[in-house]
Amino acid sequence: MKIRMKTMKPTTFLARSVLLLCATASHAVEQTKQKPNVLFIAIDDLNDWTGILKGNPQARTPHMDRLASQGMVFTNAHCAAPACGPSRSALMSGIRPSTSGNYVNKNSLTRNPILNNAVLLPEFFGRNGYYVCGSGKLFHGAHFIDEVQGRGFDAYYPSKTQDLFPWIDRFSSPRPLNGIKKGVSRYADWGPYHPDVTLEDINDGKTAKWAAETLLGGELKEPFFLGAGIFQPHLPNYALQKYFDRFPLDEIEIPEGYLEGDMEDVPKASGKQRHIAWARTIRAAGQWKHAIQAYLASTAMTDDLIGQIVGALEKSKYADNTIIVLWSDHGFQLGEKERWAKYSLWERATRVNMVWVAPGVTRPGSTSNKPVNLLDIYPTLASLTGCDPPKKQLEGNDLSVLMKNPKASWDKTSLTTFGYKNYGVRSERYRYIVYADGSEELYDHQQDKWEWRNLAADPEYAEIKVKIRKGIPAHHEPIGALQGAFDRKRTAR
Repeated sequence: MKIRMKTMKPTTFLARSVLLLCATASHAVEQTKQKPNVLFIAIDDLNDWTGILKGNPQARTPHMDRLASQGMVFTNAHCAAPACGPSRSALMSGIRPSTSGNYVNKNSLTRNPILNNAVLLPEFFGRNGYYVCGSGKLFHGAHFIDEVQGRGFDAYYPSKTQDLFPWIDRFSSPRPLNGIKKGVSRYADWGPYHPDVTLEDINDGKTAKWAAETLLGGELKEPFFLGAGIFQPHLPNYALQKYFDRFPLDEIEIPEGYLEGDMEDVPKASGKQRHIAWARTIRAAGQWKHAIQAYLASTAMTDDLIGQIVGALEKSKYADNTIIVLWSDHGFQLGEKERWAKYSLWERATRVNMVWVAPGVTRPGSTSNKPVNLLDIYPTLASLTGCDPPKKQLEGNDLSVLMKNPKASWDKTSLTTFGYKNYGVRSERYRYIVYADGSEELYDHQQDKWEWRNLAADPEYAEIKVKIRKGIPAHHEPIGALQGAFDRKRTAR
């Protein structure tokens, strides 16, 4: 039996084809509109002295606390490296330092072929149809100005060759404001601005204002990725006087985690990792509480700026379809273990703030104590936005599994690298540190949250160490190229 095919007039066929193409194009546009926007907020040197992580009961961060109540807080989140440059390079590439060889602030990003050939996070979103814009410190400052220069961004404020604004220099007295003229650099100064300086005058205030105005303007091309990088509470800790006033000096307490003689059971290898003597100098000058006051003041000021940015999003037309991820690039020690810096593999230097608000995914007020890492941000954003991640590049984990079910099985640990072959591994209960020379530290956070007792030599914990060591990478990439300016200095020597 022959089957007769119904012939279609050319004009009819053309009309139906046009209708089909229009419907397909309309569906594609609709699909693009359905992709969520991303508000990406970075904070520099912010440790666990927040209401979110409760590292210091004197800290006041109501805006960040409110944001956390709207989504999920990862209370056991850690940095990939306890320094700005390698931490941000790892986050922006999804590649851990031991794979790239980017270990210290002086390491180059663009002269490192592993990182330079990677699809950086802003580029990833641009390739997936996102409008990408930003302001403030997102990459490490030197990387941005000298190397990245807005790579992957459609627009950057103030420009693609400048992430931070010129520093204002208005103070009531000559610097250093803290009066310490020897023993610490001018970079470690703190104190209030001149009374006529407003929040909008300072660098971070300009970044927050730009972000708020951009969101409230309602003219962003969607989907968008908007990054806002806040520099404080990075040193120098300059803040408006009203923020100092919130923390009366006579009420300031020294860190609860400080213990005299704490370094007696710590390997000497830890001292080779930029052991800055500022803590001793600050205490000797009688300025310990003053410095803590300044850090709390700077954090409070940062919190107000976060409130300004998030508040603008909530008032904007983008509120219901925007993922918020807030993170700090590493922690900071304010006297604990004789340090006044981030540079170490201990808890206060590696623990970071990480908050997610993902509409339809995160549950308000939810938390997770599973060990996670800043390296996980890239793959998680890829998952939440439905964009295919770069193949064979990302080394982090998709956190949306825990967002959907905080009690989900999670056998992973969080790895922090500081320098070649120096590692800190954090499990849900333990912190294990191993240095390049083989010396070790082990702390049981269930019994010793301040890491005062090193258990590494105790045979009772031998099996624990073997288990946690599985989180240490097998490959240790040699230190990569330095940035041009640093390489020239080294060659001149």
